[in-house]
Amino acid sequence: MKESLNSLDGQSRRKFMMNAAKSALGVSMVPMLGSKNVFGAANGGGKAEHCIFLYMSGGMTHMDTFDPKPGTENGGKTGTAKTGVAGIELAEYMPKLAAGFKDIALVRSMGLLTADHRGASYQVHTAYSRKATIIHPTTGPWAQRLLGKKHETLPDSVVIGGGGNHSGSGFMGPILSPLPIGDPEKGIQNVKATVDERAFGKRMKMINTFDEGFQSKFKTKEVKAYSDFYDETLKLMKSEDLEVFDLTKEKQEKRAAYGMNRLGQGCLLAKRLVANGVRHVEVTYGGWDMHNDLWNVIPDRAGTVDKAVATLIEDLKAEGLFDKTLIVLASEFGRTPRINANGGRDHHSLCFTTMWAGGGIVGGQVYGKSDDKGVAPAENPVNAYQHNATIAHAMGMPLDKVIYAPSGRPFMVAGHKLDKKTKEMVPEEEPIMQLFS
Repeated sequence: MKESLNSLDGQSRRKFMMNAAKSALGVSMVPMLGSKNVFGAANGGGKAEHCIFLYMSGGMTHMDTFDPKPGTENGGKTGTAKTGVAGIELAEYMPKLAAGFKDIALVRSMGLLTADHRGASYQVHTAYSRKATIIHPTTGPWAQRLLGKKHETLPDSVVIGGGGNHSGSGFMGPILSPLPIGDPEKGIQNVKATVDERAFGKRMKMINTFDEGFQSKFKTKEVKAYSDFYDETLKLMKSEDLEVFDLTKEKQEKRAAYGMNRLGQGCLLAKRLVANGVRHVEVTYGGWDMHNDLWNVIPDRAGTVDKAVATLIEDLKAEGLFDKTLIVLASEFGRTPRINANGGRDHHSLCFTTMWAGGGIVGGQVYGKSDDKGVAPAENPVNAYQHNATIAHAMGMPLDKVIYAPSGRPFMVAGHKLDKKTKEMVPEEEPIMQLFS
């Protein structure tokens, strides 16, 4: 049986999984069989009780944000801001982050094999490549599945401004789905019943009566999953914890410090959520698909990021949350070093930059390096597997735990492969350990 599992043959593997899977939602978590390696949280990992993932949708230009090339043809019109660390500069549009560089770290050698928006975004969010037969979970649902639910009432993960392409909990089912918030300033809408408590309870009792026959006839994990999902939703609707989503509870001075825009208010809401026990919050900020007229757009776009993220870091530090909150800023890819005929940059996935802070990350450093033209990694190339493994490691998620999808296929939080020597299933890559030291 072990040989069948290690060979990863689909049919025999599925037979094994069907006998082993026992947990809710049609998935099961078991230790990796026969492994002598330990892929747990150590050496600085596991400090992050929360994660705020800032997703720059559209392909953020690395050359005009975190990896400028001043004085070169590819560098264009973008100047620099000094960080106080010798040899490290940020783009001129990010003076606040440059001044606080002691708190952040950069990975300047991230790369993917696809420059398709949806495909690249999927890899950055899940570590896996998109397949027609299965949807892989994002980091928030993985954390809840591997670490347990963190707050009794509030959801374990929230996505702010994520749109309809977010893969959410994937094959893990609806009970682990991140709560979507379209506009951070509006919070959760339509949560108040249009009738009084008594009438609402009567209606719910009637619905359950109609549904009772169906649930009795079809006693499947999938049906129970949706039932549990609605029970959790009703519980949240009646909770006083809903106030955490209301930004009007904040002073206007605080809101203005973040910036009165989607990213600024999204970051403020993310801070409120982690301060109240939500484990994983993603904030999406789009508008980075800059094929045209880049230098008339980038000052405002990058400046918005600079203000919001710098304020988020300072706010988390002031509330004693910085050391236990991992902040990750990433995009699906970068943009071409070569400037096109329309004064913009096109899709470029071979090399771009991600930003890290808090949650055990040691600031004031750069991991990896792009070449002189910003085209490809010159040192320490990083892929989506390492990116997600680093997040998981920081949060204390075991990289070698196996989750079985309902189809019987095994998965790990940051990808998996077959070890050619031991014939065992192991994590695809290791975390970027330098970020923690």
